[in-house]
Amino acid sequence: MRVRIQPSNIQGILTPPSSKSMMQRALAAALLAEGTTVIHNPSRCDDAKAATGIIMKMGAIIEDKSRDVIIRGAGMKPPGRIHCGESGLSLRMFSPIAALNPKKVEVNGRGSLLQRPVLNILEGLEALGVDCKNPGKGLLPIELKGGYKKEIAEIDGSLGSQFLTGLLMALPCREENTVLQVKNLRSIPYVDMTLELLKDFGIEIEHQNYRQFTIQGGQNYQARRYNIEADWSSAAPMMVAAALKGKVRMNNLKKDSLQADKDILFALEACGAKIHWEDNSLLIEHCELKAFELDATHCPDLFPPLVALAVHCDGISRIKGVHRLEHKESNRAKALIREFGKLGVEITLEGDEMVIPGGKLRGGLTHSHDDHRIAMALAIAALAAKYPVEIVDHECVAKSYPNFFRDLQKIGAGVAQFYFRGQFV
Repeated sequence: MRVRIQPSNIQGILTPPSSKSMMQRALAAALLAEGTTVIHNPSRCDDAKAATGIIMKMGAIIEDKSRDVIIRGAGMKPPGRIHCGESGLSLRMFSPIAALNPKKVEVNGRGSLLQRPVLNILEGLEALGVDCKNPGKGLLPIELKGGYKKEIAEIDGSLGSQFLTGLLMALPCREENTVLQVKNLRSIPYVDMTLELLKDFGIEIEHQNYRQFTIQGGQNYQARRYNIEADWSSAAPMMVAAALKGKVRMNNLKKDSLQADKDILFALEACGAKIHWEDNSLLIEHCELKAFELDATHCPDLFPPLVALAVHCDGISRIKGVHRLEHKESNRAKALIREFGKLGVEITLEGDEMVIPGGKLRGGLTHSHDDHRIAMALAIAALAAKYPVEIVDHECVAKSYPNFFRDLQKIGAGVAQFYFRGQFV
């Protein structure tokens, strides 16, 4: 399937989807809490559905009330097998939680998740005494025979913070205290998000400059009402769209959010877009755009929308943190270079920096690489292209933002009919 985006001016008001990162964390906390947790403003993207399926498999009772999701924790039961869909966070977060139980569990997924490395999960769990097997030889599936047997372990954080998040959520539930020595930690803002959510659910964890985490055992999660804030990762492409071709007001954004992708504001300010806050509403408006530089090491999901912004700025933009892009839904560095190259922009790499020359896109046929963030970046960049841009396999946006193209059309973008096998549908 494919979609065609016409060069368009846009204007309107949008409310970004709820944060899938916070939704998945809240679902895990609700599973581990005794009693009833009510999640307000839930996310229902594909990753959130994967996490919901996992906690149901682990014994949670769920009632969907449209605006709320009600979760009744009844004590975690051995799941036997969990399926993470294509969610990297669910894989890395629920594996340590499943390992709390001494019975064997198989962890698997589908699609792009089958190509993402799992050795850091295995090494970390084995360091804490969990028995692990890996029929996939570095990839999924993995088999865990849980029960943590060690109290001190060194954890490698160079591939990101998601596995550490899983350990921080699981280890308070064991009886013994645990000390984690963490080296080369990336995506630190996401660790702050985890620690804040844990505190909201009654769990306290101490750390020394993110290098050593001391986790007291025997803690109990407290069921509660919890509101999921809007997702800065999903808001970022729409903000770039406004900066490129119009004016958009984004509602329900948390001004003091800990989400790493809030750093999109630094790029928009640096390139000259107009930004104005009014309570939790943010207005972004087009202005003449100049090249910018940004270190995205701790917010790698911003790379695709940043590239969509940079290709229309006057001058050469630089984005640091390319090493964080390899193990995503696609190898995003290669995908961005290839797809924007088809549209006439020659992106290069200089060490850990991506170098993007400004200038209008030609238009043409592109592919999403089945990566939701690549699809959204191509669509946004198309708004200011010379000719239309077509995107093959665009439906992957359901992973994080199911209504992305509908919302884009709502604010005035020319979104053509969908195709299937060459036919209009």
